[in-house]
Amino acid sequence: MNKKNILFFTALKANDPNMMAYKEWSLKTWNYYAKKHNCELFILEEPLYDTEWMRPTWQRWYVYDLLEANGIEYDQIALIDIDTMVHWNTPDIFKLSNNQYTGVIDDLSIEWVYNSIQGYKKFFPDVELDWTKYINNGILILPRDGKEFCDKVKQFYLDNVDELRDLQHNSLKKGTDQTPVNYLALQHYGSNINNLSKKFNMTHMYKTHAFIDAIYTKCSYIWHFNGLPREQRDGLMRQTWEMIQNNYED
Repeated sequence: MNKKNILFFTALKANDPNMMAYKEWSLKTWNYYAKKHNCELFILEEPLYDTEWMRPTWQRWYVYDLLEANGIEYDQIALIDIDTMVHWNTPDIFKLSNNQYTGVIDDLSIEWVYNSIQGYKKFFPDVELDWTKYINNGILILPRDGKEFCDKVKQFYLDNVDELRDLQHNSLKKGTDQTPVNYLALQHYGSNINNLSKKFNMTHMYKTHAFIDAIYTKCSYIWHFNGLPREQRDGLMRQTWEMIQNNYED
């Protein structure tokens, strides 16, 4: 069996009933990308655990267990949010990763990032996470030996589940896995972390006015429809697909 690079998506309805609608537009673009760059898609659609007890974002870290359980040989793995779309001419992200833990810096909401870092600091008293190096989990590439790191993420959740659930739902309310994973990645990989440009994860597009004249489709590779009311995502992603679909014809 040939090892392929894997594009791994989590599509559980847990907290977004609109996901089943907008994932169609996401996957239309990513299927094209997978064929172009000889990757394989894997979509987690059935929860491994109750999604109130473990949010879908935490469940994606079981990626290696899932691939191995399904007999899928893998090389590098990209964890990709289902509220993204990819430009038809996007380069092969696996060739740009240098077989390192790879992501895109997320510094558009300084208050959110800073306070999230502070809120989870208690778990990592000896790790100094700089907000200017904070990575968005919407596009992450794991190196070939990424299984050990994923095991650490899974164990961290299981060891701290009650406190993490309180922080996520009641007290801090600054994300789920993203900030702990930033800490864990820095702890595990140190300086061996690779960053791609913002073109590979254009987040919070309403804040940067990227929706004006559909600039996002002209100046970036991966469009992340986050930071929007969830009910607006399907409409915006559908409009995007209708505008650009001719570029994805074989």
